[in-house]
Amino acid sequence: MNITVALTFNERDAVSLLNWLARCNARLLRERPTLPLLYSTSVVYGREEEETWSDFIQLLAQGWEDCDALAAARAGELLARGWKALSPRDPGYAAAKAAGLTSIRAEVALTTSVRPGEHGLYHCIVRYLVDGTVWFDDPSARLGMLDERLDGRQCHERIVTRVRLAGLRRAPDAPRHPHARRPRRRESV
Repeated sequence: MNITVALTFNERDAVSLLNWLARCNARLLRERPTLPLLYSTSVVYGREEEETWSDFIQLLAQGWEDCDALAAARAGELLARGWKALSPRDPGYAAAKAAGLTSIRAEVALTTSVRPGEHGLYHCIVRYLVDGTVWFDDPSARLGMLDERLDGRQCHERIVTRVRLAGLRRAPDAPRHPHARRPRRRESV
C-alpha cells in the first residue's frame, strides 16, 4: 500500500516523521524476529527522483532506498534488537553486549549544510547511545552511497568530523538523554 503525504518541508517535522517510521520498524522487527538485520541483506543505497519513505519490509522488497528510509530502518533495528544489531566493528558494540542491552536508544538525525539564503543539503544518519556515549552510523555510506563501503567505526569518525563542520539537526521536542549534551569523542586508533 502506498500512502502519500504532501508536506511543506520543515526539518523538525521531517525528523519527527522519520523517527515515527523508526519506531514502526522497531515494532515490525520485534513482531517478526526472523527478519534479517539491514547490513546482512542485499539492500543498497539508491537515489530517488520522488521521495518515498519505506518501512523495513517494503525496503527489503524494493532492495534499495536512500538515506531517509535506510536511517529509519537502522534506528529501528537498534531499538528492537539492541546489541544484537551491532557488529564487533560498530562503535559501542562491546559496551552494549557487556550490558546485555536488548534495546539501544537510537534516532534518525539530519546532518545539514545550509548557506544563508540557499536551500539546504540534508542527509539522514543514525545517532545512538550506549553507556552514556553518543555514536553515529550512516547506513547510506555503508550500503553504497560512496565509492567505498565504510564500516561502523569509519562512519562514526566521518560523521563526527562532518558534524563539527556542518551541524546536526534533531527534533527539538525529542527526549534528551542527560549524557547526550556532550558526546564523548572517540579518536581513531
